[in-house]
Amino acid sequence: MTASTAPGVRSVVVAGGAGAVGTMLADRWRGDGDRVHVLDAITGDDIRSPGPEATARMREADVLVLAVPEDVALAAVGTVRSVLRPTALLVETLSVKTRFSAALADVEPGGPTVGVNPMFAPSLGLPGRVVAVVVHHHGPGADRLLDDLARWGARTEVTTAERHDRLCASIQALTHATILSFGTALADLGVDADDTALLATPPFTAMSAMLARITGGPPEVYRDIQESNPCAPAAREALSRAVSRVSAACADGTGTGTHGDAGEFAALLARAGAPLGTRANGYAALCARLFDGLVP
Repeated sequence: MTASTAPGVRSVVVAGGAGAVGTMLADRWRGDGDRVHVLDAITGDDIRSPGPEATARMREADVLVLAVPEDVALAAVGTVRSVLRPTALLVETLSVKTRFSAALADVEPGGPTVGVNPMFAPSLGLPGRVVAVVVHHHGPGADRLLDDLARWGARTEVTTAERHDRLCASIQALTHATILSFGTALADLGVDADDTALLATPPFTAMSAMLARITGGPPEVYRDIQESNPCAPAAREALSRAVSRVSAACADGTGTGTHGDAGEFAALLARAGAPLGTRANGYAALCARLFDGLVP
């Protein structure tokens, strides 16, 4: 094997290339004409203790992608950085960035390193969709990756590891916990799907559709979102407190809580809407368009 010498052509190694994110990125680089090599545990390639052939490919790589579970990425980062050339780009695709960032600090100095997190199911495709980007270490390779993502049609949002994890706790963990709580409450209420479909409102239909998407997906994916993000417990606790506030604002004074009145409930709506800020009208218009196309 020899390292790539043709201008613009890169040697790309994707560890975990049999997974959804790894496959998406590998396919894009192949489409660009780059040479892509896939290493995956299911074929006997363990990035934590790479064999001679895998090590040789890593030494020649212009880009190495860790599209692997967090525990594997954290265990492998020291080995990977010691093998890669100083100019080679290391890419991680983890849904949590802070622990990798801390682990990376322990193996410095290192070359350009970027974290990406597609904020969508890879099967939906990159064009027009958001990819969160954390630049752990700058360098030409990091800049070129951003150029790649833009050329592939993605919308990149560059942020820090800490801000990424905090935002994802709200955008993903809180949202999914809300939807799963909705489904769990329906199960506790014992309502029948055929019965609710007869009278389903657009909001109920939309929530049911999201519930079907999540409960029909891989459990390990949604469990990881709740379990791995260090900010997720605070998000779930906030959800629990919020449900209690709704109950209190609606209480009738018969022992179920402090008596609520119209003013209290109006204040609750104002508090709930405050996070929308100046985007409230835009979200309201989007909701109207979505509901126009819903058929319960």
